[in-house]
Amino acid sequence: MGSWNGTCAISNLHITAGQKVAVFLLLENKDKKSFCYSNAMYDLCPIPFYGEYNDYGAVENCRGFGMNIVLESLREQLYEFGQGPNSVDDNPVNKDNLTIESLFEADDADRLGIQEMDSWNTDEYNCRNLEQQRLESGLTDSQQFELDRLANKIKQKDTFRQVTHVIIHGDVFDDIMNKWYIKDYVGGGKGTHGHNKNYNYIYFKDIADSIPEYIANMKATIEAIKLIEGSQPRPFPRTLGRDSWDSPNLTTRWLLSIHGNTNEAFGLINVDECIREYFESEDWDGLTSFVTETLTGLWVDSFMRSTRKAWAQTPGKGSQNSDELGYRVLIDSMTRILDTEKADYVSWEDEDD
Repeated sequence: MGSWNGTCAISNLHITAGQKVAVFLLLENKDKKSFCYSNAMYDLCPIPFYGEYNDYGAVENCRGFGMNIVLESLREQLYEFGQGPNSVDDNPVNKDNLTIESLFEADDADRLGIQEMDSWNTDEYNCRNLEQQRLESGLTDSQQFELDRLANKIKQKDTFRQVTHVIIHGDVFDDIMNKWYIKDYVGGGKGTHGHNKNYNYIYFKDIADSIPEYIANMKATIEAIKLIEGSQPRPFPRTLGRDSWDSPNLTTRWLLSIHGNTNEAFGLINVDECIREYFESEDWDGLTSFVTETLTGLWVDSFMRSTRKAWAQTPGKGSQNSDELGYRVLIDSMTRILDTEKADYVSWEDEDD
């Protein structure tokens, strides 16, 4: 197939050989959740790792705290394949031979995935409800047809759930992490920006700066538990460290966005379980690094939602196209539209005042 430029999952810009990238794994969303959110097609694994694009659809020189965490989580749940008829592309995929290099090879061959183990399944839920209704009051012909269809679909269900990867151009990733901000409404003129000083601007640095306080609160919690129950802490409280939407600590508030959704909005890695393990082992350096990478994923996902984007496999595989004109036309058009909307808004504010 030869070499080809990669595609940035956010900007759709071409990515050339040697370009620094951020890597995220995606987990197939078989229920196709509401298109209100960025995970309509794929759930995001919120832990990134980093490397350079290798010109053949993969990433080399991979590094980062999250790399081994992602790889181990994938290995534990891996859907295994044997040797297929194509000795080049249909290579075995199993827990013993899965490395960061073979991960990309398996993904390229559509042989990367996990065993489907979701406890919640919409088809099964609807099937049970229809079956219960059939027993209690009977079904219409249309409802019976739907019950039969769901039962047949569940019976034939494969346990394979696809995992794939996307890459983000390193410069795009850095700008999102360093330049993008969120407007946080505080009201009452208590803010620092926006109309009548009603907003604060939150950058990722502000969230990262709150991590030490979050860790200190975790340390204080475990010491309090020890005083009450002895040297061995009790089982990890599910809401520990992120139990208040209005907490002054930004890390606490942002981690709440995944509370109860570890296997829904964010896939592959159970964030609750990882935090529990760091907490119980009192590995505060590990917890700091893990939380930092998780918040990085949440921040990028928030940017995706803010710009109406969805996580998905990127097109352009096999192409070396790097033409800039189309991008510039799009950028100019978007800038003109946004400038016009901003001018109209300012004019409306002046009239209101």
